[in-house]
Amino acid sequence: MSQIFIAALLIARIVASIGARMGLVDRPDARKRHQGDVPLTGGIAIFLTLLFGTLVLGIEPYNYPMLVIACGVFIVGVFDDFRHISASVRLMFQFGSGALLATVGGIAITNVGDLLAMGDIPLLLLTVPLSALATAGLSNAYNMVDGIDGLAASTITLPLLVLYLLALQADHAMANSVLLMLVPLGVFLLFNLGPNNRLLPKVFLGDAGSVTMGFLVTASLVYFSQGDNGLILPVTALWLVAVPLMDMLATMLLRLRLGHKMMAADRSHLHHTLMELGMSRRQTLIILTGYAALCAITGLLLEGIPEYLSLLCYCLLFCGHCLFAIRANVPQTKSH
Repeated sequence: MSQIFIAALLIARIVASIGARMGLVDRPDARKRHQGDVPLTGGIAIFLTLLFGTLVLGIEPYNYPMLVIACGVFIVGVFDDFRHISASVRLMFQFGSGALLATVGGIAITNVGDLLAMGDIPLLLLTVPLSALATAGLSNAYNMVDGIDGLAASTITLPLLVLYLLALQADHAMANSVLLMLVPLGVFLLFNLGPNNRLLPKVFLGDAGSVTMGFLVTASLVYFSQGDNGLILPVTALWLVAVPLMDMLATMLLRLRLGHKMMAADRSHLHHTLMELGMSRRQTLIILTGYAALCAITGLLLEGIPEYLSLLCYCLLFCGHCLFAIRANVPQTKSH
């Protein structure tokens, strides 16, 4: 643990300096309202720490093909931070990485549980497409929720922390693999939310961070919800990522209603809505992280009831989430 923490701290600080010198920074504009140029190196530092833990400290990943695919996702993410890949190309690559994870990596959604009160539902020929959809969807969800300091990293940390505690309790062989992702995420939050001084300068996650960690969270949720490695029910995985996933879907529905492009960046996300209602960035972070934690706890508690009822509760929450987003962002016609 201490070795990982020290390595993560040193790597994060060194990479931040290199990123600033190379021009790998996020500059403020009409939509991005931070102050000054901020290095987009958080994701790079997290992934390099993960590689350090694997290659130097000998902490095994879920499997090595998965790690190789993650390296490809990471490289594309870094390139995107430098050059900005179009949304369609990025989406195709995310689907491809999900398909590779399910086939070459062997981490696939083969069974979604008893969601229709008719027994477990094996996916058979739908295994690869659904695994690819889950990967692309969650990678995009984390990329889209990365709009204020700490939010994406906090909602990435939450499901991994739950999985780590469950793996630790079950004495699972892959518990340290999850810890290897958690420690650099915690270090990133020190830089991202910290004092912004010479020792701990502010850094952002970047696409290399949000998309790569989205891939790794998907791999983790699938790995620990399927077969002999199952520590959670498949439906519980939805609860652990409820906030980013619901925010993405609600935002896309809102854009569709307003006639906007569904993948175009705007300020219609839930964190923007809360700030428009008068919340500060830090208050918004606390509210949404608390919301995400409450969803995760709810999902774990609902493991004691039939899975289809848990899914029903999830769908009801999603409807409420969408209703709030639409009412807060679409002008209401007043009757006189």
